[in-house]
Amino acid sequence: MEIKQYTRVFRQDQAFPLHVRKQIQGETDQHSHQFTEIAVIMTGTGLHKTQFSEYTVNPGDVLIIPKDAYHCYAKTVKLELINLFFDAERLPVPLIDLYVLPGFHALFSIKDEYFKRHQYYPRFHLEDEDFSHIKEILFAMSNENSQMRPGYRSCLLGYFMVLISKLSRLYTENLDDIGEPSFKIGQAVSFLNTRFQEKIELAEVIRNTGMSRSTFMRKFSQAIGVSPINYLLKLRINESCHLLLSTGLDVAEIAYRTGFNDSNYFTRQFTRMMGMSPRQFRKSNRHYEDGTGV
Repeated sequence: MEIKQYTRVFRQDQAFPLHVRKQIQGETDQHSHQFTEIAVIMTGTGLHKTQFSEYTVNPGDVLIIPKDAYHCYAKTVKLELINLFFDAERLPVPLIDLYVLPGFHALFSIKDEYFKRHQYYPRFHLEDEDFSHIKEILFAMSNENSQMRPGYRSCLLGYFMVLISKLSRLYTENLDDIGEPSFKIGQAVSFLNTRFQEKIELAEVIRNTGMSRSTFMRKFSQAIGVSPINYLLKLRINESCHLLLSTGLDVAEIAYRTGFNDSNYFTRQFTRMMGMSPRQFRKSNRHYEDGTGV
């Protein structure tokens, strides 16, 4: 099976791994990519095959193909689509408030191994008004990509932010009743991202997913790569790092503000994760706080 290489797809600008291409799609062999693909069907029909399933695609369908996932097209009839390829690990995307949308995590945060275990990849359909808006964004991105005029990176990144925000919002608003496990995990991740500074009972998070405790713990770890507890701990430690460098709050107050009820426990966990105590971290990074750092 062919692997679409990073260096080939982003050959025009490997330092900025975001590429949009409009094309007439013929039949293809099974292949995978070294990056994520969003395919939006413009016109025509065809059969989209993954390693788990096959289904007919029509105008307005959105397909999310994770990194390293295999797929192909068959029985295409005047099938036109726009492909958007990107490498999230190398693309400087400011998430801002995307982390609060369960749809964002369900579409773009879940690891491919999780999809393989559950044998599906995300897909959904855009209705007329939403489809028209998404097409406008993709056409603008395609023009920027083909012309590569000065400033095109900024324009592409701006359009990309609008695109993934719209798709994530639509997925969140319109598909919140679906049974796909990734959406339930996306809801849990969103809950943790927005409430990590509060006292969180894991039982409440699990109850909202409708899963048993053992199922939730297993699926969360498969999807995100760490347990819910360790994910929550990482969120809290990251925020404490920010407060240590941007405020003059003492360690006990920072512990309280980041969801820790015990400052000694906070210090132990911080030291374990960061390799130094909170006070040592603040002291060693003081030059960034006072503006003398690069």
